Amino acid sequence: MTILTTSRRPTPEIRAFARDLAFALGCDHMNRGKTGLRDLSPQDPAILFIEKQQQKIAIRLEVDGEMKGEIMLSGWSVGIREKEMRRGIFTSDQSVYDLLNRYVPVTMVQNQDGAITFDGRQRREYRCD
Repeated sequence: MTILTTSRRPTPEIRAFARDLAFALGCDHMNRGKTGLRDLSPQDPAILFIEKQQQKIAIRLEVDGEMKGEIMLSGWSVGIREKEMRRGIFTSDQSVYDLLNRYVPVTMVQNQDGAITFDGRQRREYRCD
């Protein structure tokens, strides 16, 4: 199972995004506080780390303390989900699929609005660019 965490002092928006993404993926969300990334590795070898870098959001995958790759998002929009809830990430970007496929549920789709979509808690639907 994969752990999803944020920087030590995330904004409320990043915190909500991370909780909803963890819910969609069925993985554990951990508030880091003073916990270092090295302290998380013994709990699980795969960690998704979300942080804000200037005007972008970075989702970084680390496995056994080694960075495997990074997904940069310029932002996201949140809508109301009208359909049945789907688990996992849905992407039309092959590089995102290749990076995450071994660690979290991800599905390749064609002709989708946004590079990444996922269904969060409380009927929220995320579209990330």
